[in-house]
Amino acid sequence: MRLVAGAVVLALASSSVWAAKLYRFNVDGQLIIKDHVPAEYAQMAYEVLNEQGYVLKKVKAAPTAEELARIRAEQARKEARLERIRVQREKDMALLRLYSSPADVERARQRKSDDIDGYISLQQRRIVDMTEKLEKAQSRAANQERSGLDIPVELRLEIAQLQSQIKETHDNIKTRKADKVSSIQAYAQEYARMEILMKYPPGTLESELPASAFSSSDGEEEVEGQ
Repeated sequence: MRLVAGAVVLALASSSVWAAKLYRFNVDGQLIIKDHVPAEYAQMAYEVLNEQGYVLKKVKAAPTAEELARIRAEQARKEARLERIRVQREKDMALLRLYSSPADVERARQRKSDDIDGYISLQQRRIVDMTEKLEKAQSRAANQERSGLDIPVELRLEIAQLQSQIKETHDNIKTRKADKVSSIQAYAQEYARMEILMKYPPGTLESELPASAFSSSDGEEEVEGQ
């Protein structure tokens, strides 16, 4: 009797397991039920049924090649956006370690401009001094030639050195003026970014900000106008 009861229980359990694994497919309007997912139906949508025939789960159809391409493209866009946010946040945190407000950026810009202007003024005075020395050396050389004498090697060397130094100093001034322009542009960008960081968290992408976030301020106009 116990053997018979055990067999009945096993049969019922086996039947329940089998029924729980039923899969229902809609093939051209016709419902087809299987106890497994046939290879020919693997890409189709289907439903998983319990022993009472109730739907336990609905499985969507596998995406087509075009849908897969769109999914991958969207995923790539999301990953690229997250990477841009990460990079921007690193830059923003570095900026916030330097400045606490846009006014700090303006003060730093002014100090940099003053330093460059001071250097340029010093070099310009140096050019005036060297030009006077060069003119005197050239005058001595001219007197030597008018007297029919050879120009001394030391005098020739002095003239050549002064001419080289004057040219080098002019080049230095030109370089520092270019540095000032690029520095002003860099500070203007930092000023604008600090204005954004006063309202939005680090990592915020400018492409996702409203137009009102880019309204000009007096401080920014002053930076750009220098």
